[in-house]
Parts: sequence; C-alpha cells; structure tokens
Amino acid sequence: MPAKVEPTSLLPGLSPAAGKPLIARFDGGQLSSDGGLLALREVEQRLGLAERLAACIDDPRASERVRHGLADILRFRMLMIAAGYEDGNDADSLRHDPVFKLALNQLPDGAALCSQPTISRLENLPDLRALLRMARAMVGLYCASFRRVPRRIVLDVDDTFDAVHGGQQLRLFNAYYDEYGFQPVVVFDGEGRPVAAMLRPARRPGGAEALRRHVEALEQSTAARRTAMPGTGKLRRHREFYGGAGSWSRVERIIARVEASAQGTDTRFVVTNLAGGTARRIYEDLYCRRGQAENHIKAWRRHLAADRTSCSRASANQLRLMLHTGAYWLLWSLRSLMPKRSTWRVAQFDTLRLRPVKIATRVVALKTRVMLHLPSACPNHAILRLALQRLPRLTC
Repeated sequence: MPAKVEPTSLLPGLSPAAGKPLIARFDGGQLSSDGGLLALREVEQRLGLAERLAACIDDPRASERVRHGLADILRFRMLMIAAGYEDGNDADSLRHDPVFKLALNQLPDGAALCSQPTISRLENLPDLRALLRMARAMVGLYCASFRRVPRRIVLDVDDTFDAVHGGQQLRLFNAYYDEYGFQPVVVFDGEGRPVAAMLRPARRPGGAEALRRHVEALEQSTAARRTAMPGTGKLRRHREFYGGAGSWSRVERIIARVEASAQGTDTRFVVTNLAGGTARRIYEDLYCRRGQAENHIKAWRRHLAADRTSCSRASANQLRLMLHTGAYWLLWSLRSLMPKRSTWRVAQFDTLRLRPVKIATRVVALKTRVMLHLPSACPNHAILRLALQRLPRLTC
C-alpha cells in the first residue's frame, strides 16, 4: 500500500480576494527566495575568496570520509551572510535550498549542503597561526583588487564596540558603553574595500587624563563666547599641542576641536604625524573627510551583522569577523560593477540585498540543463543583467 502524502498545513489568516478564498501552503517545491544569489556566486568565483581562506586551514579530517570541503563550508556561510542569514542555525533549512545548492555547484536534487553543526565545528577549527595566514590572505585579496597599482592608498583604521552577553574569551567591561564586549579594529580604504578586522578586548583608555588639561581654558572661553553671541548655533575653535599618553613611545602632535552649542561643549582630538597645515585644516579638511569610514563600519555591522561574536572561544569569534568581512567583499564587489553615475553604485548593502538578490525563483532541473524561472514583473531585472554582463571587469 503506497504511503499517504500529507499536505502541509494551511497558512491561516488570509481574507478572500474577489470573493474567492486564498489557500496558501509551503509546498511549492524547488523554489527559492534568493535567485540573485547566483550573481554573488559569480563574484565569489572570480575573487576566489573561499579557496584563499580554506588554503590557510589545516583539515584534520580523514579525506575519504569528508562530505563537505572547507572551501564549500566557507563559501556557503559567506553566501548566507551576504543574503541576510547571519544566524548559522538557518543553514539547517538553507542546505536544501535549490539556489544555494547551485551556488555551491550542486544540482537542486543533489545531496544537502552542510548543516549548522558542521559550520560550528569549522568556526572552532583554526588556531592562531591559521588565523594569521587567513588575515594575510585577506590582505592579498585587497592588493589583487586593483586593476593597476595606485599611486596612493588611504587607509581608515577605526574601532567599534561589540556588546557581548556571556563568558566569551577577551570580553572586558567598557565604562563608556557601560557594557561588556569587544572592541574590534577594522581597516578600510578610502573606497570602502575591507583590508582587515581584528578582534580585541573592549577596554579602551579615554585619554581624558592625558589631553583634557590642554583644552580646559579653550572649552570655557568658547562656551562663554557663544553665550555672548545671541543667535549663534554652534561655535567651533581649534588648537594644537604636543603630548602623549603614558604608553606612547614618543610625543605626538595633537589637534583639538572644541565645539560649543546649546547642548554643551564637545571636544574631539586628532593625533597626527603631519608637520604642516593649521589645526583647523588638519581637522576639517583632512580628518573629517575620512568620516566615510563610519559608513563602511555601519554596513559591516548592521547590514552584514558582523557583531555576531557569540562563540566562547576568541579564535572562533575572530574567524566570524573574517567570514562577515568576506560577505562584505561579495556585496562591495557586486556594487562596484554598477554604472558609476547610477544610484546603485552608492546603494547600501541592505538595499542591494533586498532588490537584486532577493528574487523569487523556481528551479527546474532537466536532463541537459537547469532552468531558472524568475518573476516576469521583477523591477530589477535590468540591473541584475547589467551586473552579470560586467563581471569580466571585476579584478581579482
């Protein structure tokens, strides 16, 4: 007697349309909500990102029993993050997704991709030496991303607070944020390419003891001058001095910017090795122009969830930073293929994900080919077609 196939349960709560009831079930078969992921697959293949990182890790598994290679696990995880699935638990469902299978060079009806426990074991596999090799590989990818050797490279080095909840290694209390966490250091260049991401404890000296005494008089006089000038919104003044913290090896030139407003006085410091230029020019023309780095960090953290550092081991959390940086590379490279004067060239990563990547797709595997049926009413088909046509321009 043949087995009885039970249909999936109905999706409740749908009101009728045009007088007819709406019957909805999750039984569509070989469907995916991430058809544009195949464009990211092409980007990853040209970058060779997963292979670069996998070559840095020693695989202790018996080769005859390996079902999922290290490169495939890394590739699957980075594509998941780029598509908005930052939680590793989502792998247990996505391992059956037909588009994700195609992205990893498997047919839709082939074996399932790796599961969440396999990803977790990989996260805990690299030791310190392997992580250093992977960091060098990321720098190598950065250097290879230029079509020609640039005359000058501007690097933005900044940190960001990453709150943690648990007993993770390297977590420390940060008095400024009043939380336990990490303080990762992230390096981008002026165009938004990622260079490195390094995990470190959250405790950070504020510098108030070493610097505040140099600007106390300026803060008081600036606040008094603003009060004496009715109708003034904000008043800014600058000064420079030489000093240093106890841990510094030498005295440095320090630029102070003091701003008085209705909210009070705000002071910022810039340490520079530039000998020329006034304090105002150094701060406003050079330092403030580098503020774009904050947007790169925002995209890395918010759009790619790079703060998912919940592993107990510091080495595993460091690998996660690299995986999320790899996903950043995929979306940045896809965006770099867009026309220079179009809004797509400056689109945020979440917009890039929701429009060209999140496309419903029906996958049909035939004897000689695999058919991908995308929506006829897709509003972003032209930009996806253009990006794929421009793939040969991508430097790797």
